[in-house]
Amino acid sequence: MLDAIKKFNKDEYLLKRSFPWAVYLTTFFGCTFVFIVPLFFQDQAIKQILPWVFLVIWVICIILLRKKLLKKLDD
Repeated sequence: MLDAIKKFNKDEYLLKRSFPWAVYLTTFFGCTFVFIVPLFFQDQAIKQILPWVFLVIWVICIILLRKKLLKKLDD
């Protein structure tokens, strides 16, 4: 377990150091969709569920991007 945590921290450090633009862009667009876009909807049901939908999509994108970037670092 401790080794897995150390490996995760090392990988995250390498990702942030090697691809800072990817990490920042993903965070910027994720925050925009989760917090700002739902403000423009009038329907209350959509306003409540849309941030959760965007949050799930954002997390999936971060996981996939992380895998892709780690694969690039290994090559």
